[in-house]
Amino acid sequence: MKSSKKNATIFIVIFVIAAVFGVKFFLSSKRNNQSSIIEARVKGDKKAPLQIVEFIDFQCPACAMGAKYLKEFMKENPSVVHLEMKYFPLKSKAYGVLSAQYVECASKQGKFWSFHDYLVDRQAQWRKLTDAKPAFELMAEELQLDKAQLDKCLVDEKTTEIIFKDKKEGQDLGIRSTPTYFVNGEMVVGPKNLKEKLEHYIKNN
Repeated sequence: MKSSKKNATIFIVIFVIAAVFGVKFFLSSKRNNQSSIIEARVKGDKKAPLQIVEFIDFQCPACAMGAKYLKEFMKENPSVVHLEMKYFPLKSKAYGVLSAQYVECASKQGKFWSFHDYLVDRQAQWRKLTDAKPAFELMAEELQLDKAQLDKCLVDEKTTEIIFKDKKEGQDLGIRSTPTYFVNGEMVVGPKNLKEKLEHYIKNN
């Protein structure tokens, strides 16, 4: 009887230890996965004085304008900005979600910024199409994305969850339009206001 109780106690202890380590492993894996998602969507010096988070809809003309300006600004001032991108597809844009899905899936293959730039630079060519998917497929082909991996990612619910998690975060922060930027935590709406803020920084530093 004592032996049975002892064995039961040992089993419970082992079970508890395994459960604790299992939870720790799960949380660690989740954090690492979240970290890899974020890392794919950032660029610039991590210690830069201007930490910018941008919420974007790739079909939004003002977003394309802001993205082009910010890209040039970062080229001219490589140590000034650290940029993180977040998705904010607008209900008014037919391809806001689909374009974000393609970019997110491209990020899984290390091509986030390449696809981002394709969408921005060619926005005038695809944003008014009746069906923009073939245009996105062509971009994926040009970037030599693995087709099977891309197709699997596009229908994966986790891809859409990532996009709408960003949007929910933006809504909670009070975002109503795109592009909206947070420069060192301060909300800046639209490319014109962003340009004024960055030029003011350069002028005074």
